[in-house]
Amino acid sequence: MSTFAAPLTPETVRQLLHAFWQESLEIAKTRQGLSLALPQTYPDGWQIVVDLEDHLPAGLKVTDRGRTLGWLVGQGQNIETDAVQRHLDEISAECGIERDGLELFHWFPKGMEGVDLHVFAEALVAIAHLHYLSDLKPRTLDIPDETLQRVFKDHGVIALPGTTLDGRTRKKVRLDYYIAEESPIAFQIIRRHGRILGTMEQWGWRWNDLRAAHPALRPAMIYDPHHQEIDADSRAIGEEVCALFCSYEETDRIHEFLDQKPN
Repeated sequence: MSTFAAPLTPETVRQLLHAFWQESLEIAKTRQGLSLALPQTYPDGWQIVVDLEDHLPAGLKVTDRGRTLGWLVGQGQNIETDAVQRHLDEISAECGIERDGLELFHWFPKGMEGVDLHVFAEALVAIAHLHYLSDLKPRTLDIPDETLQRVFKDHGVIALPGTTLDGRTRKKVRLDYYIAEESPIAFQIIRRHGRILGTMEQWGWRWNDLRAAHPALRPAMIYDPHHQEIDADSRAIGEEVCALFCSYEETDRIHEFLDQKPN
């Protein structure tokens, strides 16, 4: 096991972490591709194991083969409750994960980068930690949801919750609310607390991918200034890729946006 017994410098820490990855990562060939034991672990300390399947030219598939949800079930967690399903949907939407029964997977039609595998593994860790949920009663609508629904009602518009759209590359992107018009509107509420730059980077790519397939789409992202840190980079992404990027408290802006008729 790698240990730290050297002067504290960026290079020595980099070498230590590199050694840890080298020691922890295990790769074995399978019939479909490769099986990887990654440094990330489940709450009980066992390493995350994922499989890479080569389906070229269709693409690459990374899958946990049902291990994560199977682990949750084995721990006594009921994965079919509304609360667990909501958490699963949120994590999956943020990380681009799809589900088939117990299996969690992600398609990469144009190849995969190292960060993609890292994000997938971190999502599995987050899902596994749903084991610690103690209050499994369905979660009520939070304030941004309630505010948006009130605005929709005042405007007399029909906003469909949980609609999925196919992008040019990514399929079945789940949206919080979708208003089907000649120039349709998609609302997404940012739900992650604290720093949101990673979330904004992911959604920046998703919005561009969705608009490549639906050029008339008008994206809107709503944040909660009381629970989220809107730094300059996050705001820049939101204002660049969205037709509306604002706080849920800015109801006048949301009303004005709904009144706008695209040229």
